[in-house]
Amino acid sequence: MTEEEYLRDAYYRTSSDVAEDILAEQEKINSSDAIVFMYPVFWSEAPAKLVGWFDRVWSYGFAYGERTMKVLDKSLVLCSVGNPRETLERFGFLDSMKKVMLGDRLFGRAKETEFIVFDSTSRENELREKMWDKKLQKAYQKGRHCFRGSR
Repeated sequence: MTEEEYLRDAYYRTSSDVAEDILAEQEKINSSDAIVFMYPVFWSEAPAKLVGWFDRVWSYGFAYGERTMKVLDKSLVLCSVGNPRETLERFGFLDSMKKVMLGDRLFGRAKETEFIVFDSTSRENELREKMWDKKLQKAYQKGRHCFRGSR
């Protein structure tokens, strides 16, 4: 994020000097009915590059304020985490991840949202490879259900 991009959003300014790569991403979103985010979780959060994408693309005047972003029909979040689901739930990490992604980043920007976690995916987990097919099948079924009828 450039200093100009930061200042534009920090002071809720709209301007015509939005970078071409950002305009291209925003056009892709506005020409779509659905969006999918697929990523590994690092320290209970999306990778820094994806967070930076939100910081730049979900800008003032597009994703919030007097916004020009269309409300998407559907959104799907698929993320892999090293910990078992029980650990994520016990410490509140799963709820936190959902609140950030669905309650902040996608809130009011998609009519339907789905959040799928593929747990226990760390390399040292002996069951990781044995669970791949089951997890891929789950993703396929959820995606198929979520995006039935979308372009």
